[in-house]
Amino acid sequence: MPRLRIYLVCLLTSLLLGACSTVNPLPADDLSASGWTVRQGQAVWKTHDSEIAGELILASHADGRSSVQFIKTPLPLVSAQSQGQLWTIRFFADNRTISGRGSPPTQLLWLHLAPALRGHALPKPLQFKIESGGDWEVGSENGETISGFLSP
Repeated sequence: MPRLRIYLVCLLTSLLLGACSTVNPLPADDLSASGWTVRQGQAVWKTHDSEIAGELILASHADGRSSVQFIKTPLPLVSAQSQGQLWTIRFFADNRTISGRGSPPTQLLWLHLAPALRGHALPKPLQFKIESGGDWEVGSENGETISGFLSP
């Protein structure tokens, strides 16, 4: 009988842990809808082994949602969205989408760009600096940075 109880406890535990679900990706934002403020500019994304310059589109909604798109014409490279506690990031070059809930990992630097530009403090070890001319840079301790400027 004790073995049966252990078996049942193990079975219930595995069922409960296996019932965890992933967060579905957020649907694409309609930036032409009312409530969105859209700014455009240029950005340079530097990683430990590459540097890419492209167009940056940053959209903020009155309800707190944000959308960031990094494009190397004519192709989108990165799209990062947040809505409340939900977030999604898409890397188009390798057809990868990551979604989650809560504070996004610091390794996903693009998801921290919109909050930084709104004046929110970033989680350690991320750093943000803005210069008097409006140029800005967000970076991580591994050397990855996103720097650029946006139209007013």
